[in-house]
Amino acid sequence: MQKDTNVSFYYYLFICNKYKYDIIYMVIIMNDFKTKMNEKIKEFSNDDYLSGYINNEYTTDDNDADIYLKVREKDDVIDRRTTGNQIELNDEVYEYLEKKSSMLENDIPINFHIIGYDFTSKEQGVIKHLVKEHYSIELYKIQKEFKKTRNKAINLIIIGLVCLFIYLYLVLVLESDVMAEIFVFLFTFSLWEAFHSIIYILSDVKDKRAAITQNLLTNVDFINKGEEEKDTE
Repeated sequence: MQKDTNVSFYYYLFICNKYKYDIIYMVIIMNDFKTKMNEKIKEFSNDDYLSGYINNEYTTDDNDADIYLKVREKDDVIDRRTTGNQIELNDEVYEYLEKKSSMLENDIPINFHIIGYDFTSKEQGVIKHLVKEHYSIELYKIQKEFKKTRNKAINLIIIGLVCLFIYLYLVLVLESDVMAEIFVFLFTFSLWEAFHSIIYILSDVKDKRAAITQNLLTNVDFINKGEEEKDTE
């Protein structure tokens, strides 16, 4: 067994010596790549780069944000499967708006320009109404989730405090260590879940609510074919 170990060790030394320059070169290449990667992370993950990108792509002189959606026909916007009082916009319209607006701070007003097709005045009014209606419903749902999460956190804190008082009573008055351990566990678990809900879940819900509210307040307007061609000249 000792002989096999020695052979393996010397073989390892032989391989290292034979390919030492290749190994050194690989290490240098890896370190160089890691350095370049860290430089790119610093370059593209800072606030200045993002602000420059947003200012160049989105914002106007009034500090609003312009988002453009180019369409060829009415069915690109209005879902052809729907009609009457159940008319809806295509999901892609909302997905596009949300994808673009996700780059912006939630306090920046948005102007959503639909260009490339001449919608009638009635159709324009319907589209504007459907955008407001969609995000009003989304805001209602996220607000319900917010209240549910908030109430859950409050209830858990109350349960935790009750368990704490019971624990103190058991330890200081009844001197029952066995039951006290159960209630101290319940106290710790309740507070942990409560603060997890407040710090993580409730914070995420607030961010979603702010984004939905921003989209709800979006100003939708329309640029017809003639105006579009005039702007490109």
